[in-house]
Amino acid sequence: MTPAGDASASPRGDRAGTTFPSAPDLLSAPFAGGARPGQLDIVPPLLARADGGRDLVVLVDGLGSELLEEHLALTPTLRRLRDEVRTVRTVAPSTTATAMTSLITGLAPLEHGVLGYLTRDPRSGRAVNQLTGAAGIDPAQWMPCPVPAERTRRRALQVAPAKHAGSLLTGSAFRGWEFFAQAERGDRTGAALAALRAGGDDALVHLHVDDVDHAGHKHGVDSDAWRDALAGADSLIGTLLRRAPTGTRVHVTADHGMVDTAPERTIDLARVPQVRRGLAMVAGEPRALVLFARRREDAPALVEATREAVGEHAVVLSREEMLGAGLLGPGTSPSIPPHLHGRVGDAIVLARGRWVVDDSRRHASSRRPETGVHGSLTSAESLVPLLTVEV
Repeated sequence: MTPAGDASASPRGDRAGTTFPSAPDLLSAPFAGGARPGQLDIVPPLLARADGGRDLVVLVDGLGSELLEEHLALTPTLRRLRDEVRTVRTVAPSTTATAMTSLITGLAPLEHGVLGYLTRDPRSGRAVNQLTGAAGIDPAQWMPCPVPAERTRRRALQVAPAKHAGSLLTGSAFRGWEFFAQAERGDRTGAALAALRAGGDDALVHLHVDDVDHAGHKHGVDSDAWRDALAGADSLIGTLLRRAPTGTRVHVTADHGMVDTAPERTIDLARVPQVRRGLAMVAGEPRALVLFARRREDAPALVEATREAVGEHAVVLSREEMLGAGLLGPGTSPSIPPHLHGRVGDAIVLARGRWVVDDSRRHASSRRPETGVHGSLTSAESLVPLLTVEV
């Protein structure tokens, strides 16, 4: 596999250096120094195409470039095409809700407002799941910015299980797309092919394949279940390449990668009195935990207490630092769009190595910790493959 031409694609040239000098294992912020993650420029150009022909975008959830490279023996289809696979950068946090919204819209997180798996709703004060949504959340109001699909002349079809038709992700990121329901998980290939036919000669179809991600969260990437899921995804891609209408351009990519963790590599902020004292709530996920202070004036002390608690196992950025570094979007001005007031945290904790940082008070005692995790800025989480081939 080869890196893409933009600077944000290179696993070597995108190292931390000046942005995170204390964390050599973390990549620089996705938008640092005017960079633009390659993931933002995959789908919008397809929506703008006017030269005809079908396009099928297959998103293999959780398949980072490094994981693919390490397991090519399990992927005969992708191994055969490895010279055509490029590496591009995803956004931060490197998580499905944020990354898929950026992939589909071409917008930075600081523009579309999906700032993690859980994002704070300033009206209710709750952390809202950005995949499913919550009662009272209107997708059009949650993400009011214009999206490319509203301007395209192409028929854009989102293939997904019927239960996703009313989700927050569908209503916001896929605004302007037609929802094409698949009957069940085993029907994905048939549903994608049917959508390509239904959409006509210039159809654009998006298919989300989530088996790899689910297996990773439950069993870890170093498991037979994960390897079986990867082999299954590769087989699905192979079937689509064989059966898609002649001339279809097939694009295979991912939203993020993944690393394995363990309970002994968890830092629980609920056990740190100095942090609890100033912490009102958390959002995000354990690899990119977003902190909200009880009062704005408490934020500096909260940042310092959290830095002391996590030590070398994570990088803690204040709101001003995360915005100025280009973590959530371009520019160095610590400004927040009006519709995002109350969503951007007072700090973010970016985990290093295989560590996670969490607040156990937000989980049920019966919850089983995830083995595979993502969200931070390691190359294993931030670099994803991109394959484009015409059948």
